[in-house]
Amino acid sequence: MAGVIDGGLPAVFVQSDPQYVKEALPGNLQLMEVLLQNDPSNRKLLVNAAQGFCGYALMFLEDENPERASVFYAKGETYASRALKSVTPETAKKADVPQLFWQTFCKASYINLNRDKPEAVAELPGIEPAAEKILTLDPGYYYNGAQSILGAYYSIRPRILGGDPDKAKARFELALKGEGGSFLLNRFMYAKMAAVAAQDAELFENQLNAVLAAEPKDGPTRLPDEVAKIKAKKLLEKKDELF
Repeated sequence: MAGVIDGGLPAVFVQSDPQYVKEALPGNLQLMEVLLQNDPSNRKLLVNAAQGFCGYALMFLEDENPERASVFYAKGETYASRALKSVTPETAKKADVPQLFWQTFCKASYINLNRDKPEAVAELPGIEPAAEKILTLDPGYYYNGAQSILGAYYSIRPRILGGDPDKAKARFELALKGEGGSFLLNRFMYAKMAAVAAQDAELFENQLNAVLAAEPKDGPTRLPDEVAKIKAKKLLEKKDELF
């Protein structure tokens, strides 16, 4: 069953109907948790559960229910950490990149939703070394995802503690290189995180309009691209509140 889920999960991301996935995916997440009760150290299942919970939180929960999204991010981080076992960013090898990526992604996303909680903000320093290690081992992993994580990191972090909107923008520009340029969630996050942190309204509009203008295409990013379009439209409507 772990192999079936591992081979079948990409089928979720080729879907063109976000509402269908929003309704269907929780059942699959529950199935993974049931299977993990019987096989708690199955790395494939743990990584898929981490990606599933974090992806669901980002695509379907963050905007409407940040508290519930935080729970899903925490679950995702836990599963990725279990897949890593005792591996740290310092000791990680290329085979550890998927679980290290999802652990770091989930943690950064949780922190972003809980900036008012000191215990969450205290976890920020761990984001940078983990993301940098991913860039060393597999720089293009998940559409240059580590660059996006670092872009978010420099956007979230207060200026007095090393936050830097210019560094955030530079990281997101790197995230848009190669395959990352056609992954629309990279552009959406660029606008939501770096453009808002820098109070750059022109950049904000340009990135979101690029998301909305992109032609839908079938393939492994169809679902997140469709979600990015929905999110971009809603975020543009909030421009006057953000600038």
